[in-house]
Amino acid sequence: MEPFFSVIIPLYNKEDYIEETINSVLNQTYKDFEIIIVNDGSTDQSIKVIENNFQDYKFISVVEQENQGLSVTRNNGIKAAKGSLVALLDADDLWDSSFLQTIKELYDTFPSASVFGTDYIEKHTNEVILETKKSIASNLKNTSFLIKNFLRANMKQLLFCQSSVAYKREVFKQIKFNNKITFAEDVDFNILLHLKKYQVAYYYKPLSTIRLNIKNQLSEQAISKKTIPNFDTYEKYALNDLSLKKYLDIYRYFFAVNYKIEGHNYKYYSMLTNLNKENLNYKQKIYLSLPVSIIRVIKKIKRWFLKRNLRFTSF
Repeated sequence: MEPFFSVIIPLYNKEDYIEETINSVLNQTYKDFEIIIVNDGSTDQSIKVIENNFQDYKFISVVEQENQGLSVTRNNGIKAAKGSLVALLDADDLWDSSFLQTIKELYDTFPSASVFGTDYIEKHTNEVILETKKSIASNLKNTSFLIKNFLRANMKQLLFCQSSVAYKREVFKQIKFNNKITFAEDVDFNILLHLKKYQVAYYYKPLSTIRLNIKNQLSEQAISKKTIPNFDTYEKYALNDLSLKKYLDIYRYFFAVNYKIEGHNYKYYSMLTNLNKENLNYKQKIYLSLPVSIIRVIKKIKRWFLKRNLRFTSF
Protein backbone atom coordinates (compact mmCIF):
# COMPACT_ATOMS: atom_id res chain seq x y z
CA MET A 1 0.00 0.00 0.00
CA GLU A 2 1.37 3.38 -1.01
CA PRO A 3 1.86 6.09 1.64
CA PHE A 4 -0.36 9.16 1.59
CA PHE A 5 2.58 11.56 1.93
CA SER A 6 6.01 11.49 0.36
CA VAL A 7 8.30 13.74 2.38
CA ILE A 8 11.23 14.94 0.27
CA ILE A 9 14.31 16.21 2.14
CA PRO A 10 17.09 17.67 -0.05
CA LEU A 11 20.38 17.27 1.81
CA TYR A 12 23.69 19.04 1.40
CA ASN A 13 26.12 19.34 4.32
CA LYS A 14 23.62 19.70 7.15
CA GLU A 15 25.18 17.36 9.71
CA ASP A 16 24.27 19.72 12.57
CA TYR A 17 20.57 19.86 11.66
CA ILE A 18 19.42 16.79 9.75
CA GLU A 19 18.72 14.64 12.83
CA GLU A 20 16.39 17.22 14.33
CA THR A 21 14.72 17.76 10.96
CA ILE A 22 14.00 14.04 10.48
CA ASN A 23 12.76 13.75 14.05
CA SER A 24 10.29 16.55 13.41
CA VAL A 25 8.80 14.30 10.70
CA LEU A 26 8.83 11.18 12.86
CA ASN A 27 7.00 13.12 15.58
CA GLN A 28 4.04 13.92 13.32
CA THR A 29 0.61 13.01 14.65
CA TYR A 30 -0.27 11.83 11.13
CA LYS A 31 1.86 8.76 10.42
CA ASP A 32 1.10 7.67 6.85
CA PHE A 33 4.24 8.85 5.09
CA GLU A 34 7.53 7.86 3.53
CA ILE A 35 10.70 9.94 3.81
CA ILE A 36 12.99 10.32 0.81
CA ILE A 37 16.30 12.00 1.54
CA VAL A 38 18.19 13.12 -1.57
CA ASN A 39 21.85 13.51 -0.75
CA ASP A 40 23.24 16.18 -3.07
CA GLY A 41 26.87 15.09 -2.77
CA SER A 42 27.37 16.03 0.89
CA THR A 43 31.00 16.15 1.99
CA ASP A 44 30.39 16.33 5.75
CA GLN A 45 28.99 13.71 8.14
CA SER A 46 25.32 14.18 7.20
CA ILE A 47 24.89 10.65 5.84
CA LYS A 48 26.72 9.18 8.81
CA VAL A 49 24.22 10.92 11.11
CA ILE A 50 21.37 9.29 9.19
CA GLU A 51 23.01 5.86 9.23
CA ASN A 52 23.69 6.05 12.97
CA ASN A 53 20.21 7.19 13.95
CA PHE A 54 17.65 6.08 11.37
CA GLN A 55 18.87 2.89 9.68
CA ASP A 56 16.07 0.81 11.23
CA TYR A 57 13.29 2.91 9.70
CA LYS A 58 12.25 1.04 6.56
CA PHE A 59 10.14 3.93 5.27
CA ILE A 60 13.22 6.19 5.13
CA SER A 61 15.24 5.93 1.93
CA VAL A 62 18.30 7.82 0.69
CA VAL A 63 18.86 8.76 -2.95
CA GLU A 64 22.49 9.57 -3.78
CA GLN A 65 23.60 11.99 -6.47
CA GLU A 66 26.58 14.18 -7.34
CA ASN A 67 26.24 17.79 -6.24
CA GLN A 68 23.79 19.39 -8.69
CA GLY A 69 21.91 22.00 -6.67
CA LEU A 70 18.57 22.33 -4.95
CA SER A 71 16.26 22.27 -7.97
CA VAL A 72 17.73 19.04 -9.37
CA THR A 73 17.69 17.52 -5.87
CA ARG A 74 14.01 18.31 -5.32
CA ASN A 75 13.07 17.06 -8.79
CA ASN A 76 14.90 13.77 -8.24
CA GLY A 77 13.18 13.29 -4.90
CA ILE A 78 9.81 13.97 -6.49
CA LYS A 79 10.54 11.37 -9.20
CA ALA A 80 11.01 8.76 -6.47
CA ALA A 81 7.83 9.74 -4.60
CA LYS A 82 4.96 7.27 -4.27
CA GLY A 83 2.56 9.27 -2.14
CA SER A 84 -0.60 11.09 -3.18
CA LEU A 85 0.84 14.31 -1.77
CA VAL A 86 4.46 15.43 -1.96
CA ALA A 87 5.68 17.52 0.98
CA LEU A 88 9.04 19.27 0.77
CA LEU A 89 11.21 19.90 3.82
CA ASP A 90 14.67 21.46 3.73
CA ALA A 91 17.29 19.61 5.76
CA ASP A 92 17.68 22.40 8.32
CA ASP A 93 13.99 23.20 8.83
CA LEU A 94 11.40 21.83 11.24
CA TRP A 95 7.72 20.91 11.28
CA ASP A 96 5.27 21.33 14.10
CA SER A 97 3.92 17.90 15.08
CA SER A 98 0.51 18.76 13.57
CA PHE A 99 1.81 19.85 10.16
CA LEU A 100 0.94 16.76 8.11
CA GLN A 101 -2.40 16.33 9.88
CA THR A 102 -3.28 19.91 9.00
CA ILE A 103 -2.29 19.39 5.36
CA LYS A 104 -4.45 16.25 5.23
CA GLU A 105 -7.39 18.25 6.61
CA LEU A 106 -6.86 20.90 3.94
CA TYR A 107 -6.79 18.14 1.31
CA ASP A 108 -10.10 16.71 2.61
CA THR A 109 -11.78 20.11 3.03
CA PHE A 110 -10.78 21.62 -0.32
CA PRO A 111 -10.86 18.83 -2.94
CA SER A 112 -10.49 21.31 -5.82
CA ALA A 113 -7.09 22.45 -4.53
CA SER A 114 -3.78 20.99 -5.69
CA VAL A 115 -1.48 22.96 -3.39
CA PHE A 116 -1.74 22.95 0.42
CA GLY A 117 0.30 25.28 2.59
CA THR A 118 0.62 26.83 6.02
CA ASP A 119 2.29 29.88 7.45
CA TYR A 120 5.84 29.55 8.80
CA ILE A 121 8.25 31.09 11.29
CA GLU A 122 11.71 32.44 10.51
CA LYS A 123 14.37 31.50 13.05
CA HIS A 124 17.33 33.83 12.60
CA THR A 125 18.96 32.92 15.92
CA ASN A 126 17.79 31.24 19.11
CA GLU A 127 16.73 34.69 20.30
CA VAL A 128 15.35 36.10 17.03
CA ILE A 129 12.25 34.20 15.88
CA LEU A 130 9.77 36.08 13.71
CA GLU A 131 6.48 35.53 11.93
CA THR A 132 6.44 36.79 8.36
CA LYS A 133 4.22 39.58 7.03
CA LYS A 134 1.55 38.47 4.61
CA SER A 135 -0.60 40.20 2.01
CA ILE A 136 -3.75 38.67 3.46
CA ALA A 137 -6.03 39.93 6.22
CA SER A 138 -4.79 39.28 9.75
CA ASN A 139 -8.33 38.42 10.91
CA LEU A 140 -8.00 35.20 8.90
CA LYS A 141 -5.30 33.87 11.21
CA ASN A 142 -5.91 30.36 12.55
CA THR A 143 -8.43 29.63 9.80
CA SER A 144 -8.24 27.67 6.54
CA PHE A 145 -9.41 28.92 3.14
CA LEU A 146 -8.75 28.93 -0.59
CA ILE A 147 -6.43 31.68 -1.83
CA LYS A 148 -8.29 33.85 -4.33
CA ASN A 149 -5.26 35.42 -6.01
CA PHE A 150 -2.12 33.42 -5.35
CA LEU A 151 0.45 35.93 -6.60
CA ARG A 152 -1.22 38.87 -4.90
CA ALA A 153 -1.05 36.92 -1.63
CA ASN A 154 2.72 36.61 -2.16
CA MET A 155 3.44 40.31 -2.69
CA LYS A 156 5.03 40.89 0.73
CA GLN A 157 6.69 37.73 1.94
CA LEU A 158 6.02 34.29 0.52
CA LEU A 159 2.65 32.88 1.54
CA PHE A 160 4.36 29.59 2.32
CA CYS A 161 7.95 28.45 2.05
CA GLN A 162 8.99 25.14 0.50
CA SER A 163 9.12 23.65 4.00
CA SER A 164 5.47 24.49 4.69
CA VAL A 165 3.69 23.18 1.61
CA ALA A 166 2.56 19.96 -0.05
CA TYR A 167 1.45 19.31 -3.62
CA LYS A 168 -0.69 16.71 -5.31
CA ARG A 169 1.80 14.50 -7.09
CA GLU A 170 0.16 15.12 -10.47
CA VAL A 171 1.21 18.79 -10.26
CA PHE A 172 4.74 17.66 -11.11
CA LYS A 173 3.57 16.05 -14.32
CA GLN A 174 3.08 19.59 -15.65
CA ILE A 175 5.67 21.69 -13.85
CA LYS A 176 9.05 21.14 -12.21
CA PHE A 177 11.68 23.20 -10.47
CA ASN A 178 13.94 24.78 -13.08
CA ASN A 179 17.26 22.93 -12.89
CA LYS A 180 19.16 25.94 -14.22
CA ILE A 181 18.02 28.28 -11.42
CA THR A 182 20.24 28.34 -8.34
CA PHE A 183 18.41 31.06 -6.38
CA ALA A 184 14.72 32.00 -6.07
CA GLU A 185 13.62 28.77 -7.75
CA ASP A 186 10.55 28.98 -5.48
CA VAL A 187 9.60 32.32 -7.03
CA ASP A 188 9.79 30.82 -10.50
CA PHE A 189 7.80 27.77 -9.39
CA ASN A 190 5.09 30.01 -7.94
CA ILE A 191 4.73 31.77 -11.28
CA LEU A 192 4.20 28.41 -12.96
CA LEU A 193 1.59 27.44 -10.35
CA HIS A 194 -0.22 30.69 -11.13
CA LEU A 195 -0.06 30.24 -14.89
CA LYS A 196 -1.38 26.67 -14.62
CA LYS A 197 -4.19 28.01 -12.39
CA TYR A 198 -3.70 25.52 -9.59
CA GLN A 199 -5.89 26.25 -6.60
CA VAL A 200 -4.15 26.81 -3.28
CA ALA A 201 -5.62 25.87 0.11
CA TYR A 202 -4.06 27.58 3.09
CA TYR A 203 -4.05 27.34 6.87
CA TYR A 204 -3.02 30.70 8.30
CA LYS A 205 -0.99 29.50 11.24
CA PRO A 206 2.78 28.90 11.37
CA LEU A 207 3.41 25.15 11.50
CA SER A 208 6.92 25.18 10.06
CA THR A 209 10.16 26.79 11.22
CA ILE A 210 12.82 27.76 8.73
CA ARG A 211 16.35 28.45 9.94
CA LEU A 212 18.22 31.39 8.49
CA ASN A 213 21.82 32.63 8.72
CA ILE A 214 23.43 29.20 9.01
CA LYS A 215 26.40 27.69 7.19
CA ASN A 216 26.02 26.12 3.73
CA GLN A 217 22.84 28.11 3.12
CA LEU A 218 22.39 29.44 -0.42
CA SER A 219 20.66 32.60 0.79
CA GLU A 220 23.88 33.67 2.50
CA GLN A 221 25.88 33.72 -0.74
CA ALA A 222 26.20 36.69 -3.12
CA ILE A 223 23.19 36.89 -5.42
CA SER A 224 25.29 38.06 -8.35
CA LYS A 225 27.01 34.65 -8.40
CA LYS A 226 23.72 32.77 -8.75
CA THR A 227 21.33 32.05 -11.57
CA ILE A 228 17.94 33.64 -10.92
CA PRO A 229 14.66 33.26 -12.83
CA ASN A 230 14.43 34.99 -16.19
CA PHE A 231 11.48 37.24 -15.45
CA ASP A 232 11.42 38.63 -18.97
CA THR A 233 10.23 35.29 -20.35
CA TYR A 234 6.96 35.82 -18.47
CA GLU A 235 6.29 39.34 -19.76
CA LYS A 236 4.07 38.07 -22.58
CA TYR A 237 1.78 36.46 -20.00
CA ALA A 238 1.76 39.64 -17.91
CA LEU A 239 0.26 41.79 -20.68
CA ASN A 240 -3.24 40.87 -19.52
CA ASP A 241 -2.38 39.74 -16.02
CA LEU A 242 -1.83 42.67 -13.65
CA SER A 243 -1.03 40.54 -10.61
CA LEU A 244 1.67 38.65 -12.53
CA LYS A 245 3.15 41.91 -13.83
CA LYS A 246 3.31 43.36 -10.30
CA TYR A 247 4.81 40.13 -8.95
CA LEU A 248 7.53 40.22 -11.61
CA ASP A 249 8.29 43.88 -10.93
CA ILE A 250 8.53 43.42 -7.17
CA TYR A 251 11.15 40.71 -7.63
CA ARG A 252 12.95 42.80 -10.24
CA TYR A 253 13.12 45.50 -7.58
CA PHE A 254 14.45 43.03 -5.01
CA PHE A 255 17.21 41.77 -7.29
CA ALA A 256 18.03 45.23 -8.62
CA VAL A 257 18.74 46.49 -5.09
CA ASN A 258 20.95 43.49 -4.33
CA TYR A 259 22.88 43.81 -7.59
CA LYS A 260 23.37 47.50 -6.84
CA ILE A 261 24.79 46.70 -3.40
CA GLU A 262 27.12 44.08 -4.88
CA GLY A 263 28.35 46.53 -7.53
CA HIS A 264 27.04 44.66 -10.58
CA ASN A 265 25.75 47.60 -12.60
CA TYR A 266 24.97 45.59 -15.74
CA LYS A 267 22.72 43.19 -13.83
CA TYR A 268 21.22 46.12 -11.91
CA TYR A 269 20.17 47.90 -15.09
CA SER A 270 18.97 44.68 -16.69
CA MET A 271 16.46 44.35 -13.85
CA LEU A 272 15.17 47.86 -14.58
CA THR A 273 14.58 47.28 -18.31
CA ASN A 274 11.05 45.89 -17.99
CA LEU A 275 10.31 47.15 -14.47
CA ASN A 276 7.23 49.37 -14.26
CA LYS A 277 7.91 51.50 -11.19
CA GLU A 278 4.19 52.16 -10.81
CA ASN A 279 4.00 48.63 -9.41
CA LEU A 280 6.30 49.61 -6.53
CA ASN A 281 5.24 51.36 -3.35
CA TYR A 282 6.76 54.71 -2.38
CA LYS A 283 9.33 53.12 -0.04
CA GLN A 284 10.55 50.81 -2.80
CA LYS A 285 10.84 53.68 -5.29
CA ILE A 286 12.92 55.70 -2.85
CA TYR A 287 15.06 52.73 -1.84
CA LEU A 288 15.82 51.88 -5.46
CA SER A 289 17.06 55.43 -6.14
CA LEU A 290 19.33 55.73 -3.10
CA PRO A 291 23.13 55.71 -3.35
CA VAL A 292 24.75 52.41 -2.44
CA SER A 293 26.42 53.90 0.63
CA ILE A 294 23.07 54.88 2.14
CA ILE A 295 21.49 51.51 1.29
CA ARG A 296 24.32 49.74 3.11
CA VAL A 297 23.83 51.93 6.18
CA ILE A 298 20.10 51.18 6.14
CA LYS A 299 20.82 47.46 5.91
CA LYS A 300 23.08 47.67 8.96
CA ILE A 301 20.37 49.51 10.88
CA LYS A 302 17.81 46.89 9.85
CA ARG A 303 20.11 44.11 11.04
CA TRP A 304 20.49 45.92 14.38
CA PHE A 305 16.72 46.03 14.80
CA LEU A 306 16.37 42.42 13.64
CA LYS A 307 18.57 41.28 16.51
CA ARG A 308 15.97 42.87 18.76
CA ASN A 309 13.08 41.00 17.11
CA LEU A 310 12.00 44.02 15.05
CA ARG A 311 11.78 43.72 11.28
CA PHE A 312 11.53 46.68 8.93
CA THR A 313 11.07 46.06 5.21
CA SER A 314 10.10 48.02 2.11
CA PHE A 315 7.26 45.62 1.39
